[in-house]
Amino acid sequence: MQLEGRAALITGASRGIGAATARLFAAEGAPLVICGRSPETESMAARLRATGARVKAMLGDVRDEGFVKQLVQACRKEYGHLDVLVNNAGVLKAGRLGMIPTADVRELLEVNVVALVQLTQYALRVMDAARGPAIVNVASIAGTRGTEGLSAYSASKGAVVAFTRACAKELAPKGIRVNAVAPGYVDTEMMSGLAAEDRARIVERIRLGRIASPEEVAAAILHLASASSRYVTGQVLEVDGGIED
Repeated sequence: MQLEGRAALITGASRGIGAATARLFAAEGAPLVICGRSPETESMAARLRATGARVKAMLGDVRDEGFVKQLVQACRKEYGHLDVLVNNAGVLKAGRLGMIPTADVRELLEVNVVALVQLTQYALRVMDAARGPAIVNVASIAGTRGTEGLSAYSASKGAVVAFTRACAKELAPKGIRVNAVAPGYVDTEMMSGLAAEDRARIVERIRLGRIASPEEVAAAILHLASASSRYVTGQVLEVDGGIED
């Protein structure tokens, strides 16, 4: 039980990596506040509560600063503190340069960067350094290497990487660790629209020979959130199966 009694807030928890992280954290003893835009968020919470986990679900959009405040307030009201923040909520918008709508760029930055920064700042108000809090941001290898056809998305995730490293330096003296995971290709809803031949081409580039499961990324998030990495901060862990550029 690596997170026994450690209250965690996970955004974008209705599906994919967020849902897998919520399931794993609950199994490891963490009382949770989870959020998402989909009604599936409450269904996820109900399934976790059926296993004996303590889970509060909140439906809303992290671009809404009022909702962000409510998330943090819920952690304090339900559990008295916040020990782990997982900034997972994000959107992916593809587009070749010269053909990227401005609305897509704004949405990428508002969800992937602005909301993450806002939530981190509010979370700090209820984190107790004596409890060894941790923040884990979900970036992407698009943000560490850049991905063709995803330039605006790469820019947003590159900002997450930079924010993670800057936060780690600023918050280390306060006893708060900040790290990120940078997944490669993961078998989530974002991948479901790929044609079989496109998926095969991606797999050819991955040294381990397959696309990751959401649970494998969740395991990396758990490692960075738990005491097993208590001397690790400012790191970006690529979970990509050894993908080649």
